[in-house]
Amino acid sequence: MNATIDHMTAALNDCEENSPFLLENEGAYQAWRLRKLKLREQLPASRVFELDHEHRLPQSLLPQLRLQVSAFNFVLFQSESEISKSEFLRLNRQFGLFRLDSNLGADVDKVTSLRVVSDSDERAQYIPYTNRALNWHTDGYYNPHGRRIGAFALYCVNQAERGGGNYLFDHELMYILIRDQAPDLLAALMDDDLMRIPPNIQNGRVIRAQESGPVFSIQSDSCGLNMRYTSRPRNIVWKSDKRSERALNLVREILMDSDAVIDLRLQNNQGIVCNNLLHGRQAFHDQGEQSSRLIYRARYYDAIDFDRAQEPQAAEV
Repeated sequence: MNATIDHMTAALNDCEENSPFLLENEGAYQAWRLRKLKLREQLPASRVFELDHEHRLPQSLLPQLRLQVSAFNFVLFQSESEISKSEFLRLNRQFGLFRLDSNLGADVDKVTSLRVVSDSDERAQYIPYTNRALNWHTDGYYNPHGRRIGAFALYCVNQAERGGGNYLFDHELMYILIRDQAPDLLAALMDDDLMRIPPNIQNGRVIRAQESGPVFSIQSDSCGLNMRYTSRPRNIVWKSDKRSERALNLVREILMDSDAVIDLRLQNNQGIVCNNLLHGRQAFHDQGEQSSRLIYRARYYDAIDFDRAQEPQAAEV
């Protein structure tokens, strides 16, 4: 355990030398900011990449995929026919995503089948398993430090009759908007005690321990930016000093009044692979079991890294 902690600390120290996400590295930040914003002007966020007949992304698209992720932190894909969960996971490995997270509602393969469940199902207490709207959040914001979600992927098996669309906000763009307006508030969002999630206790048993941490942090493995956030008022305690309150209010204001929100409604056989950006879901309506909404979701501790996907040790077994 100590060796693992020492390795993570050393990796994070290496990141901090040139990370654009630290306030003291102004030169690195300005260079990264300029490139990202220029890419966002040049590329369409809504481009859909077609899978080949084996339900893979052709290697010839790799340069374009890299740019798409740098600009928007997500890639949309489409298949001509339905893909299985195993093919879905294989596709995600093309993005360097290997370390799957398993939540309480996940299937045995750690992929979560997001559908409306009956009231008698214990998962019905969690909004993703209902047809209700999901407000702004990042996935797994309640996970402990060693299990932070770096990326997730969705695949639409069957879309709802009405509603069920998603909305997205690039967490790196959120960082830029806050840093440009109020760097002192950005520092508040990186405080380790800003966000506290009470323990999840069911029937006297601790399902998940209490967890505290920042909104923005630097990932030790990828040196990328990680964000933990939720708009839900329940089961979360925010630090209550004035600077923290101002910082959180700024996040809310940006989400409420921004033309950077991307609306997305996945169609059957479409999906998204993304770093753990801010997102939400509209309420939806189904008519009968035959037309019920079904989305596969896979969460990863990894962030997208196309180079990792090319490494020999990352080869499929």
